[in-house]
Amino acid sequence: MDRRRSCLATEGGPDDAGLSFAQILDRIAGMPHVHFTGNPKDTLELDGQAYGASWRRMTWEALLALRDFADAAVGGRTHCDFRTWCEHAPYGAHTISPRKVVRGESKTVRANPCWRRQRTFPVPEYVHPSRRVFMGAHLRIGGGNTIAPRLHYFDGACTRHGVFIGYIGPHLTNTLT
Repeated sequence: MDRRRSCLATEGGPDDAGLSFAQILDRIAGMPHVHFTGNPKDTLELDGQAYGASWRRMTWEALLALRDFADAAVGGRTHCDFRTWCEHAPYGAHTISPRKVVRGESKTVRANPCWRRQRTFPVPEYVHPSRRVFMGAHLRIGGGNTIAPRLHYFDGACTRHGVFIGYIGPHLTNTLT
């Protein structure tokens, strides 16, 4: 038996499986070490898509895992990145498949000024003086179609402030889109 918790079975039961993206964004506000700094419009547009229910479920599972990771990092109980957390989380912690976690963008994406700008999102000044950071780390929320949603995040401030999510929305431009 897997020692990690099933996300849907432990956070309010079956009702959480039917959350809308608006409800998901509202619930992030209740997570002290997970901060959404992006444009909610990008996220809310996902509700009307054909795969919306599975995307909402995956997003919620990812947020629960990010919450547990950020809480542990701020509390000094972990010193790893999110992917490693998902591979080796302590008993009872929420996780997602490590295959869904991408630590950073390709060299091609990082070097392309337009694509880099698309992945640079707002953060508070105490995280970075420019109030913006490149968020190459991301989670694969969905795939198999042209939208293929992603969640871009920054955990560089994790040990003090938590995880900052700059984007939840359709896949951003790269060499394949």
